Amino acid sequence: MTADTVDAVFPTETVLSDGSVYRVVPVETGVRAIRAWVEHPWPMSPAQALALRDRLGWTSSPTKEWMFTTDHGIGEKDASFNTIEAGGDTRTVSSFHLSLTSRIPKPVRAEAVPTAGRAFDAYVEALTAIYGQGKRSRNRGVLSVTWTLPSDTLVDIGTVGRVVSVDVDSPAGNEAARGEAQYFDEIADENDVPYIDIDNPDSIDIDNPDS
Repeated sequence: MTADTVDAVFPTETVLSDGSVYRVVPVETGVRAIRAWVEHPWPMSPAQALALRDRLGWTSSPTKEWMFTTDHGIGEKDASFNTIEAGGDTRTVSSFHLSLTSRIPKPVRAEAVPTAGRAFDAYVEALTAIYGQGKRSRNRGVLSVTWTLPSDTLVDIGTVGRVVSVDVDSPAGNEAARGEAQYFDEIADENDVPYIDIDNPDSIDIDNPDS
């Protein structure tokens, strides 16, 4: 998909009725950034994440080095990463977030929805060409497509209203999420005990409560 083709699919800049400008990161630019994070060797330390920031030409917030302003023309802090403990005093990157659309005033947000939808479809097409068919879902109004890669890295692009964004979950982040889910499943199982009538305790076979 060339830049000319992308611009034919959706405009990267749209002047709205109040004079504000709605911006969408061009697909080639956005996909290049997504791949830089997704395909970086894992695990990734915070220092390596900051080195990747420098290689991409992005800048950190003066007070929060994990929050970036990219060179994508959005004009705001539009990328960030999170970390989790990795044993001892070390931490590892668990996820990365990238906005692909700009903020606009609430009264004109509806005007940007058609463009956001076309941009989402174009990004899904481009990422599908790289990573294969993803899993499409809709949850609480958010339409998303998710790819789980052989490295156990997860790529999720979603859209709701005028917003299009992508999240990358690292193998370490996914492992931590699975461990947390298993923990809560075990807690639920422990609490899932059959009701016993204390006046007739022999009425239920604990080993076969459905009998």
